Amino acid sequence: MQIDRIYAQERLTSYNENMNLRLRLEKLCDSRGWTRLGFADGTAIIGRLLRIGQDYVELETYGDPDKGGVSESEYSRHLIPLGLIKIVTVESPIFAECERRRLNYLSRLDSNQDAPEMEL
Repeated sequence: MQIDRIYAQERLTSYNENMNLRLRLEKLCDSRGWTRLGFADGTAIIGRLLRIGQDYVELETYGDPDKGGVSESEYSRHLIPLGLIKIVTVESPIFAECERRRLNYLSRLDSNQDAPEMEL
C-alpha cells in the first residue's frame, strides 16, 4: 500500500513538472520572449519562442552570441521536442545581445529590400 502511494505521488509530481514547464513556455510564447533552453547533455540554445505545439516548441535564433561574427545566414528556426528540454532560463543579461542581433538582422533585410534590383 505504501509503495502504491509513493508511485502515485511520483507520477503526479512528474506530471506537474511537465505541465509547469509547458505553462512557462506558453507564457514566453505569448510574449515572444527570449529564452535559453538547456538540454541533458549540457548544451543550450538561445532564441525567441514562436510557437508551442503538442510535443514541440518552435524557436528562432539569430546566431550564437558567444561567437563574434554576424552574417545573414545565422538566422534559423528550430523545432525542439519538449522531452529534450531540461532547463529553461527566462531572464538573462545575454538576451539583450540576442535582441541586438535580431534587430541588426532585420535592418540588413530592410536595407537589402530598399536597394534597386540590378538588371542583367
